[in-house]
Amino acid sequence: MAEEALQPAGAPAAHARRSSFAAFGQPAYRRYWASQLVSNVGTWSQTIAQSWLVLRLTGSPAALGLITTLQFLPMLVFPLLGGVIADRLPRRRLLLATQAGAMLQAVLLGALVWSGTVQFWQVGVLALLLGLTNAFGNPAQQALVPEIVGRDHVGNAVALNSIQFNLARLLGGAVGGLAVATLGIAATLFLNAVSYLPVILVLATLRPAYAKVRTGPRPRVAGEIGAGVRYALGTPAIRRVLALFGIVGLLGFNWSVAVPLLAEALGQGPSGFGALMSAFGLGSLAAGLILMRAQQATDRRLAAGGLALGGALVLLGASSSYALSLVLMVGAGLAGIVATVTANTRLQLLATDAYRGRVMSLFVLLMGGTTPIGALLLGGISQAWGIRVGLFIFGALTLAGLVAVLALDRGLRARSVAEPVAGSVAEALAGRGGRTQET
Repeated sequence: MAEEALQPAGAPAAHARRSSFAAFGQPAYRRYWASQLVSNVGTWSQTIAQSWLVLRLTGSPAALGLITTLQFLPMLVFPLLGGVIADRLPRRRLLLATQAGAMLQAVLLGALVWSGTVQFWQVGVLALLLGLTNAFGNPAQQALVPEIVGRDHVGNAVALNSIQFNLARLLGGAVGGLAVATLGIAATLFLNAVSYLPVILVLATLRPAYAKVRTGPRPRVAGEIGAGVRYALGTPAIRRVLALFGIVGLLGFNWSVAVPLLAEALGQGPSGFGALMSAFGLGSLAAGLILMRAQQATDRRLAAGGLALGGALVLLGASSSYALSLVLMVGAGLAGIVATVTANTRLQLLATDAYRGRVMSLFVLLMGGTTPIGALLLGGISQAWGIRVGLFIFGALTLAGLVAVLALDRGLRARSVAEPVAGSVAEALAGRGGRTQET
């Protein structure tokens, strides 16, 4: 099935004045952005509610790690398949289906809590179902952006998406903590379900101005997955971004486990938990505002953001002050989004349209698919020695891993310069005469 390429009505031309809000020149993107903001406020509120529910049911850091693992496990197993589907089907229609599925999950979990019959295993099953919708929806969501705004404004749109996502984290942390404390967990979950309605309505009426017609015979799914992986690994610039961001994704983004445990360790309740999440969102929002006007996304900026995040984790592990931890959460949010937005923008611009869904599925895998591993490790360490020890270890490993990747990449570059006749590893990985380009 292919979606017709439509001519943009009033779409910004390539020579349009560049500004911090250039992507908002496309009305469809403005509507999409606003609807995603509402939906993500609800999603972050559910994160607060679900984490507090698990701690109330079990009181176990390991159980919280297990729920996070179940929710993100599909992101480890299925995003490559989701990327193939995103390259085959109209991405807008795929997102409609996954958003409806996520809304249903929130309704079911809210009903179980409201009825007083909720059990730990039910939370796990529904977390797994939510993870499935994200595994298939996130690659399409990432790849849809160029179809709405065009290639010229991809970097600006990614930065604006980051602002939207982290403004939602900031608001959702506060709203979720307050809602759980005053209205209860069930009401917070129902509010999240309602928040999906605007984005579903926008997607139902959206007509991407820059969508490409995808025609011709399709190879088998396994063949398309393999081709996408060979393309990504065979393109040195893409491979380098994935290696750097893989370290950050595995060790630096386990906040759904870390923050509730940190709040408890610091003697805080749901409101304190929400405040820590909001502090992270504040730093992330600041990063998005800074990056809006950035002209280039570079590997150096990606590495700097990752190293700063590792340092923030080390300091959080060493801190026993709630006030200082709030400040450090702001720094962690800023550093993490610098790394994430830079990696996202680099991959969007480096990948060709035919492979963009599959390349972005690798980004999704590294962003969320590594979380089951990190969550289990962090939950286990926290169970044995406490969350502060876990954060310190993860921060130190982030720093060491990034330094190792940078050193290895520098060595590979030096060897390729010294041995120019050795042949192209990129072409060998891409397979059958595949051509790659490094930018």
